[in-house]
Amino acid sequence: MTTQNNKESQTGGTKKWQAHLAAQAKSGLSRSEYCRRQQISYHAFGYWRRKLSKTGGNNVALVPITIQAMPARLIDYDGAADLTLVLPGNMSIAVGDNFSGTTLNRLLNLLAAR
Repeated sequence: MTTQNNKESQTGGTKKWQAHLAAQAKSGLSRSEYCRRQQISYHAFGYWRRKLSKTGGNNVALVPITIQAMPARLIDYDGAADLTLVLPGNMSIAVGDNFSGTTLNRLLNLLAAR
């Protein structure tokens, strides 16, 4: 087998096992049950799982977010906030006494992930 053909088969194998790893994670099945149903080697599955996790082969995920600006007239802020968070970059979050705790928690988690 030539070097070029060997590289192509390695790439194809990598894609094949990435697809199996993703399918198993999505299936909700245990690794052993997934391998049994797909008639693939459990040991080969484990080998590729370890190999691809070392190279970051299946650890990267892009999560889309949507940020919509609210028109100033819809923001009910009279300057009297019960809590003001001052963030780097001249950003601040002012919270009144009737704020949504769930929304604030989601915002703080989003900021912490940055």
